[in-house]
Amino acid sequence: MDPDLNILIIEPDPSIASKLEKRLNNLGITRCCNASHEVSIHQLKFLKPDLTILGPSLDAETCFKCIHKLKILDISAPILTSIDGCFSDAPVYAPFEGIHYLEPYPEEGMISNSIEAALKYKAEHESLEYPIIIGHSREIRAVRQKLRNVADKDITVLITGETGTGKELIARSIHYHSQRSRGSLVKVDCTSLPDDLLESEVFGFQKGAFTDAYQDKPGRLELADGGTLFIDEIGNLSQSMQVKFLQIFEDKEFSRLGGTQDRMIDSRIVVATNSDLWKKTRENSFRKDLFYRLSVMNIHVPPLRERKDDIPLLNHYFINKYCYEFKRGLLAIPEKVSNLFMQYHWPGNIRELENIIRRAIAISDWDFAFQELIPANPFEAEPLHLKTNVDELTDLFKKNDFSLKKISKTYMAEAEIRTIVDTLQKTGWNRIKAARLLGISYKTLINRIEEFGLKP
Repeated sequence: MDPDLNILIIEPDPSIASKLEKRLNNLGITRCCNASHEVSIHQLKFLKPDLTILGPSLDAETCFKCIHKLKILDISAPILTSIDGCFSDAPVYAPFEGIHYLEPYPEEGMISNSIEAALKYKAEHESLEYPIIIGHSREIRAVRQKLRNVADKDITVLITGETGTGKELIARSIHYHSQRSRGSLVKVDCTSLPDDLLESEVFGFQKGAFTDAYQDKPGRLELADGGTLFIDEIGNLSQSMQVKFLQIFEDKEFSRLGGTQDRMIDSRIVVATNSDLWKKTRENSFRKDLFYRLSVMNIHVPPLRERKDDIPLLNHYFINKYCYEFKRGLLAIPEKVSNLFMQYHWPGNIRELENIIRRAIAISDWDFAFQELIPANPFEAEPLHLKTNVDELTDLFKKNDFSLKKISKTYMAEAEIRTIVDTLQKTGWNRIKAARLLGISYKTLINRIEEFGLKP
């Protein structure tokens, strides 16, 4: 074991931390230090650990937060942990690579083997681009499960989801975990170029193929040979380009513009779209044969509003990332903003959340983000879901004094309470702003608050 290794231990129980340090010392490692799980990213930068051990008494969320800080500093940083769901060589749910399992109370031999395996893994994978998929919700774990199932199989994958959900990140993860990870991941963006430029960009061209073709130029297809070709927003392709892509996928060969020689391609195809391709096929704007060719395996990335359990971890990661990038002290997120983030509908998904946090940290001000997310119409924030259920409705029907008027009144009162509470929360219980958003007078709002017994 290299005696010059700098090992960091993050373990809140002093007795466990002391035992780990003693066993590391017995292995000849003398450069060991302990740190709190609340250690800042700037302190971690100063410590410069070669490897970090996260102790067994940490809970999963705290473990993830420690991993965030370490990976922001060094994406390939090797980490040992026993926390279920955090390490990458056991469950498929792990959000990071380079995190390895260590027994909760390991003997010296186990520690030595785990450290050697982690350092070897880093040496073998250091040149690769590590994908980062933040979150531990049921929805994102299902995505990781499907990703791991298809990554090492050389088949076409269709990634669907709204703008800003992280489709390109999933594509990079597929490439990273595939047998082609040592090859290139080459992206073709179908939204950024008109057909003629897109064609020359994809196929390449021979000298003299057109007016400005002064020299031969390989296209994206050739650059992706031996790697992965990622076609983004394929739903935006014109009919003519759809035909050409279909021919490539079926024949596995192409020729440059102005060229006469057919070239074989050996690339894995991964495509992404925020469009409903099946709907487009029914409308005859997307070819059915191409759709079926692409739909070998589909991975749907859920919108952020369907995985809100991940928002606290996303907040933590982005806050630490941009505080470090902008060289700022940690800018804690106010509770009112944190609550609003959990209620907001997030039409721009993770990209919108990241941009808001980036801007807030850049100007050291959360108030603008709080105001920006309050919609002009409170009903725009998220569809209203009433608490009254079918059983309660049935009970009302069974009562002797049942009436349609009573049913309507019950629903309307609940809708009114929910709307008032949501708006008050979004304004941090600023009743003047809430009244303005609700389109009622301040006095009416106060009366409703007292009538319904509403409290912050």
